[in-house]
Amino acid sequence: MGTVNYNCPSCAAPLTFNPQRQRFCCEYCLSEFSPEKIQQIYAEREQSGADSQQEFKEELHDGYVFHCDSCGAEVVTTSSTAATTCFYCHNPVVMKGRLSGDFRPDRIIPFKLSREQAVSAFMDKTKGKKFLPKDFLSDSNIEKMTGVYFPYWYIDTQQDSHMTARGKKYRHWKSGDRRYTETSYYDLFRSGDVYIRNVFERALSSTDREMLQCIHPFDLSEAQKFSMSYLSGFQAEKRDIEKANIQQMVDQRVDEYCKEVLKGTCSEYSGIEVTNYYDRTDIESWSYTLLPVWIITYKYKGKIYPFAINGQTGKLYGSLPADTGRLIAMSSLIAGIAFAFGMLGGIFFIRKMYF
Repeated sequence: MGTVNYNCPSCAAPLTFNPQRQRFCCEYCLSEFSPEKIQQIYAEREQSGADSQQEFKEELHDGYVFHCDSCGAEVVTTSSTAATTCFYCHNPVVMKGRLSGDFRPDRIIPFKLSREQAVSAFMDKTKGKKFLPKDFLSDSNIEKMTGVYFPYWYIDTQQDSHMTARGKKYRHWKSGDRRYTETSYYDLFRSGDVYIRNVFERALSSTDREMLQCIHPFDLSEAQKFSMSYLSGFQAEKRDIEKANIQQMVDQRVDEYCKEVLKGTCSEYSGIEVTNYYDRTDIESWSYTLLPVWIITYKYKGKIYPFAINGQTGKLYGSLPADTGRLIAMSSLIAGIAFAFGMLGGIFFIRKMYF
C-alpha cells in the first residue's frame, strides 16, 4: 500500500499539523506553512494513490504491513487505520489508499485543541480524585493520550411530512358547589416541509458509541474540505459502516423528529395522539466527515476505561477507575475510627453513671 510522509519543504524533517497555530510546523527548523501551501505541494502525491485498485483490494484483509518511507521499517496496522506514526522512527505516516476513491472523506474538522491543552483538561478533571489507581496519572499513562480522527456520517434531509392526530381540549366551570369539566376531541391534520440538518451517526463499528456521542456537538462551520495532510501527526480511522447499514436507524430518527415538529404546531391541544404519519424524502445528502478526538485508555483489573476529549471544543467524557484496595482500606479506617469513638462514648457513659 502506498504511503505519504509529509516532510518540511525547507529541511525535509517530519511535518505535523499544529492545532493551536492551525498551521503545519517543523520542530527542527521551526518553519511554518499554511494548509493551502502544503496541500498545493503534496497535491500530486495525494492524488497518485487515489485510484489504486490494488490498494482497495488489500483493505479486505484484517491487517496490513506497510513500509515506512522514512526508515524503511515494516509496521503492522489494523485494516481500518488510515494514519499512524512509525514505531521505529516516529515519523507520521498516512496510508493513501484507505482514504481515497469511495473511501475519501468529504470533509474534516482539524484539531483545535493541542495535546498539552488536552492533557491539562484531563488533569483538571481528575484533580482531587483520591481513589484513583496510583499509576493512573503517571507519566507513562499520560503519554498514551493520542489524537485520533474518527469517521462519522452527517445527514441533511428535507421531508414532505404528513400527520393525522387526535387532540383534546378541556373546559372547566363551577355551578354552585359543583365543578364541571368538559372534554372535547378534535381530529387534527398537519403537513409541511421539514428541514433537518446534521443528523449524525458513527461510521466505525469498533468505537465506543456512547463515549463519542457524548462529546458532541462539533462546530461544522469550521469543517474543511478533506486533505490527507491534516492527518499528519495524528492517527485516523477509515469507516467500516456504510449508508445502507444505518439508513433505517437514520430514517427512524428523522421520522420521530418530524413528528415532534408537527406536534409542536398543535400546542393549543392537550394529549396529542398521532394516529397516522407518513413522509417523503425530497432531498437527502450524506457527508463522510472525520472528527478530532483526544483519546486515553487505562486497563484496570481486566476492564478498559476509555476517556475522550473533543479535539475542537474540549468537551470531556469518560469514566474513572477506582482503586478497590484503597477504598477498602479507607472504609476499614473509617469503621475503626467510628468503633473507637463508640467505645470511648460507652466508657464515658459508664464512668458518669458510676460516679
